[in-house]
Amino acid sequence: MKHKIKGDIIGWNSSIYDFNYKMRSIKEDEDIELEINSYGGDVFLGIDLCNTLRSHKGEVTVTITGIAASAASIICMGADKIKAYSNAQMMIHNAWTVVAGNAKELRKVADDLDSIGESVLASYTHRAEADDVKKMLEEETYLSASKALEKGLIDEIIDIQPESVESKIFENKAKEFNNKVVAVHNQEPVVAVATKEMEETISMLKNEIEQLKNQSLKEPDQEPAEPKKQNLSTLFLNL
Repeated sequence: MKHKIKGDIIGWNSSIYDFNYKMRSIKEDEDIELEINSYGGDVFLGIDLCNTLRSHKGEVTVTITGIAASAASIICMGADKIKAYSNAQMMIHNAWTVVAGNAKELRKVADDLDSIGESVLASYTHRAEADDVKKMLEEETYLSASKALEKGLIDEIIDIQPESVESKIFENKAKEFNNKVVAVHNQEPVVAVATKEMEETISMLKNEIEQLKNQSLKEPDQEPAEPKKQNLSTLFLNL
């Protein structure tokens, strides 16, 4: 079964509705390939989807196509294998909420968030050390694909352009991420530049060698011309 979850992690998100519908009809040992591109949302829905994937008997592979932030990163933790595009991101943080009320009610909400935080922490600790994860959660940590791989939160990096992300709940954060995607897309590929410079350098080296060979053939009785050390040194520095 192949599917994609995108946008906010909320119950009325059509991609989540479609996912739940498909999960009711697939075989219990059927493999799942799930793509995720979301800035997060409802922490309990994220935990539910994570455990739905974790309890599935078939092989579950999740690919982060843009960003898996907050509750979306928790969903990823339900997979047997997690992949991410080379310039995609994962973000993890402690749960937060918006609340109004008297002092007693506010203190209770803080206690509730601490309890929810234990559940959030437990979502990651089968892949990474608890103390390390706890620190990242407290600091609201953005992880590049390479950093997430280093921390053990993903298993494989795919070299491809990430997608922009949709979000109504985290609109400002989504715009910030999408601007990064555009900036990366507009950069001139480093490999292409390096290849062009290398071709030019090799061509210059060939010409230099050819000149030395011709000079040697024309003047066999003379001392071989000393190579142009400065030019060659400059060429190798360019390489």
